[in-house]
Amino acid sequence: MRTLILLAVLSLTISPAFAQKYISWEAENFDAINGEKFQVFKTPADVDGYTIAEASGGTFIGSTNGTGNDGGDWVKYEFSVEADDWHFWGRVIAPTVADNSCYWAVDTGDGDITSTNDGPMNIWDFYEAESLRENYTTDWVWFRLNSRNGPFEGLELTQHGDEPVPLELDAGKHTLHLAHREDGTYIDQIFATTDIEFDPNETDPQTAVEPQNKLTTTWGALKNGF
Repeated sequence: MRTLILLAVLSLTISPAFAQKYISWEAENFDAINGEKFQVFKTPADVDGYTIAEASGGTFIGSTNGTGNDGGDWVKYEFSVEADDWHFWGRVIAPTVADNSCYWAVDTGDGDITSTNDGPMNIWDFYEAESLRENYTTDWVWFRLNSRNGPFEGLELTQHGDEPVPLELDAGKHTLHLAHREDGTYIDQIFATTDIEFDPNETDPQTAVEPQNKLTTTWGALKNGF
């Protein structure tokens, strides 16, 4: 009887009906890079008149003020997921309206990555909307993936609301490019989950589950367990 009860409990714990999937990786662990504007920094790092004291893994990427905007420089990440709706987040420092964005594209060839707001490219804004600018800080903040007016439908204020738009990804391999837009913007980590309600600003994803490097992982905790 005890064996049957234990098996029943284990079956409930790992049931796909309750399991949530996630992927995460360090921003400095890119698979390819183009150009020189994206630099890898080690903490503590003195940048733009302040100090970034900590980062996940002790390193992060970005460019100091004066490097120049745009330029076509990019980093590329390769990752694999199960087919699902995925909510992507980035851990970012974006302290002013002039230091708060990058370009991005998913599953796009290297030759099509540009620092322009057209074609496959989206602008990922970090507190760009007027109502959000009071939140500027030199601390790390998790921002949900958004687009100003590119092909992705998740506008910044939509992504801050109750019905954020996910990326609908097929099973298998994918790519994420981040292209340079504004200097003074810094990126530490990328995280994605199938849990629409999970907010890494409220619960550190590395405390909820062990971090993984660009491979889909599941955890059996119920949503209200976080």
